[in-house]
Amino acid sequence: MNRFLSFAFLFLLTSSVAAQKWPTPYELSGKKRTATYDECVSWYQNLQKAFPKISSFESIGLSDDGSPIYVFRIHGENATDKIKLLINNNIHPGEPEGTDASMLFCRDLLMNKNRLKEWQSIDIHVVCQYNVDGTRNQSCCTRANQNGPENQGFRGNARNLDLNRDFIKADSRNARAFATYFSKHKFDFFIDNHTSNGADYQYVLTYFHTRPEKLAIPLNRMIGRVDSSLKRDLLSKGWPTSPYVETMKAIPDSGIHAFWETGRYATGYAALHHCMGFTVETHMLKPFDQRVDATLAFLNAFNLAIMPLKSEVADFARRVKWIGNRRPAQKAQWEMLNYSLDEKRFDTFTFLGFEHGYKTSEVTGLPRLYYDRNRPWAHPIKYYKYFNSTDSALIPRYYVIPYAWAEVRERLAMNGIEYKLLSTDTTLTMRMSYITGFETAKSPYEGHYLHHSIQTRDTLLPIPVKTGAWLVPVNQSNVKFLAAVLEPRAPDSYFAWNFFDAIVQQKEWFSDYVWADKAEEILKNDAKLKKQFEEKRNADKDFSSNAWAQWEWIYKHSSYYEKTHRLYPIGRVD
Repeated sequence: MNRFLSFAFLFLLTSSVAAQKWPTPYELSGKKRTATYDECVSWYQNLQKAFPKISSFESIGLSDDGSPIYVFRIHGENATDKIKLLINNNIHPGEPEGTDASMLFCRDLLMNKNRLKEWQSIDIHVVCQYNVDGTRNQSCCTRANQNGPENQGFRGNARNLDLNRDFIKADSRNARAFATYFSKHKFDFFIDNHTSNGADYQYVLTYFHTRPEKLAIPLNRMIGRVDSSLKRDLLSKGWPTSPYVETMKAIPDSGIHAFWETGRYATGYAALHHCMGFTVETHMLKPFDQRVDATLAFLNAFNLAIMPLKSEVADFARRVKWIGNRRPAQKAQWEMLNYSLDEKRFDTFTFLGFEHGYKTSEVTGLPRLYYDRNRPWAHPIKYYKYFNSTDSALIPRYYVIPYAWAEVRERLAMNGIEYKLLSTDTTLTMRMSYITGFETAKSPYEGHYLHHSIQTRDTLLPIPVKTGAWLVPVNQSNVKFLAAVLEPRAPDSYFAWNFFDAIVQQKEWFSDYVWADKAEEILKNDAKLKKQFEEKRNADKDFSSNAWAQWEWIYKHSSYYEKTHRLYPIGRVD
């Protein structure tokens, strides 16, 4: 028997013994059901008691319904100088493969002493069921497009929030607990387990990873090596994979495109902390047991892929720590804020799909799409994975956060942002932004009327700064996070998420019968302003026929107009 077969036989034998000693609720159900919250907690508690020296089980905080969010950790006897991996499950509880696969993964690893010894370079943290509230809200039928399991959780948490849109705004207790834990441990790799929606095709397993445009060059190289290793290993084990299927049109034949994950999403958030993120998407229509097996195969392949990177990860961590501890830079720097998909550039790869067609619906009497699983195909399709930067921002040496904006300061703190408190009142000449334009969603999105297409104008202003304000140096490890949340034009900035909406509302006005005399006096005493006013009246017929518009124009160009209207309150010291 060769070495590989011996290892495989030993692994299967160990797994069989482990299954008999610590069967999971998934296995006990005949692979039909996923573990409930109480079952999951009890099972991990028992597993940890059996391996107290090399594992731990702790709550990282409460969910919005007041239940503990638990993390199971396999740290070995020496928990220092390791690759740190975080595995997240049940962010969408109707997509629970990660819960059951992670239980199998942890159990089989701990039971196999030889395998565990080989994996001592990895510190593994497993968020057992992140959306506890949605996990407890179970029924048979929350996922209309999905093939099992028999019990399915609900995507919304106790506040009906989708937690995979909440990482930046952190409306939920879940997100605040996650951010605190994430920033504390400074993870190197992150896996978020999901089930897909969308087209039909042959693959059980698809996935995507953090866009390379978001990562430092050393991490970009590492994530490419991990991706290549994953594909080879999974294919050799009988799990061909594809990039996550986001179709250009209705069907995969039209081509697929990479998913751009901003900071509201799990892997987008991870990238802002120099963490390489992977999102697993098993196919919704494949049997539940196949989806669990595929997720387990991914976890095994992933850990094998990252083991050789221990020294490179450590070198990068030391570099980031040095940047965070050195003196502030003397020059500002640029960070990219927005990107758009390049629809002219693409790669091709052989995709495993099904023939599709259209037939008349018996319900509507109109054409409907269907896939014919009896007619599989394999041929090249286009994969659009290139993005172009559309906006960037000059990042200062320091941001100044006024004391008044407590919700912003709280979120920066939970994400590990370092700062200094100003101990005296002072006036700083800072680069400030005026919000000159934006559009707002017409209906609420995850509890907010999200702003987009944001435009700004920068100017230098002397700004009084009160005691208790934060002086935030950007030369720390989380500079990408700072730019993503504090630069207002960024798609997931705190301004976009409505944290600063009060500044866009004008507070003081005038009565026209009073202002008429003052406006006349202002124009008499300011020849330049009067000339600009007359030019606008002559060029704009609507303006010249609208008395209120003329009063307002003069008011906004006078010393009476409040200078803080649309003045973004976060200052920049360049």
